[in-house]
Amino acid sequence: MNVQDDEHNQTGAAAFADFAERQSRSPQSDRLSPTDDSQASSEQNHASVIPPRFRLLFVSSQRPEWVGFALRLDAIGCEEPRLEWASNAEEMLKLLSNHSYDCLLIQADVEGRHHCSELLQAIRVSGCDEPIVLISSVPDDRLSLAACEFQAELLVSPAGWDSPALLDYVQRALWVQQLQEDHHRLQVENHRRLVRERDEAERLLNQQRSMVEQLQTLVYPGELEPSAGEAPAEQSLSEESMSDAQIPADIPEYYHELLRTYVIMGSGSLKDEIIQIAELLAAARLTSRQVLEFHLECVETIVRGLGNRSSRHVMSRADLLALEMMVHLGECYQKRLSE
Repeated sequence: MNVQDDEHNQTGAAAFADFAERQSRSPQSDRLSPTDDSQASSEQNHASVIPPRFRLLFVSSQRPEWVGFALRLDAIGCEEPRLEWASNAEEMLKLLSNHSYDCLLIQADVEGRHHCSELLQAIRVSGCDEPIVLISSVPDDRLSLAACEFQAELLVSPAGWDSPALLDYVQRALWVQQLQEDHHRLQVENHRRLVRERDEAERLLNQQRSMVEQLQTLVYPGELEPSAGEAPAEQSLSEESMSDAQIPADIPEYYHELLRTYVIMGSGSLKDEIIQIAELLAAARLTSRQVLEFHLECVETIVRGLGNRSSRHVMSRADLLALEMMVHLGECYQKRLSE
């Protein structure tokens, strides 16, 4: 059979496990050296990423001897690993289409080393994102390039499957996959958060525009009604041009820079600038509705230019600036009335 479970080697693994257990009961095992302590710490790290029912697929032309690897898995608490074998690429792809594995171990032998890049590409194209560890007995630049291109680990060791570093490479491959999954999850969550904040900012801007229109309707109920001889579109254009004519030419750019600075720094050091621009707006005889409409236009321009940055901070600071601007604008008009 080309595809095998680990029934043949589990008999030998049990014998080795009994021997290891007898050795662990000896008095000498009670005295741990610093090397033993570091190994114990490493085994705890292994156990944190390797599940108890670890499912592994070996890909090699000959059936691997995985007794030593199974013992290392058992030493870190992986008591029921499922080790399977595929003798060629066709069997491997068939198994991958029907089952999912925690990791793939591929032996890059001399005959098939130049096909390793094609094999890795076929694995990734098929939708398999499992961690992959390539095992080679000699260094090879083509294998290194293929491993880097298709996110695989490369273990170079003449011991092959019996290398004591194999478990560490498997652990690192699992860690890399876990980090990639966490990174992707955080990216998706961050994108969703930005979309929610952008929608919330648009909703708040629409509510503020509606509030300004309702305020204008309450104060001047007949101002927004179209005249009998003028079409609504023409009237809206004339009102927009009139509103633009009432705002001095130097105010939009100045106010836009003030808003950007206010969003970054807050109101602590911008009080004089806010009072100055409020006096300019009052001198231009702009109403509070016109100032708020102009403010909302500037805020909308900044929000649309944020890209992937958060808009919640911008909206909160912009609301504070609008409130502070209305207070100073009211004080300016009160001074003019008293004079």
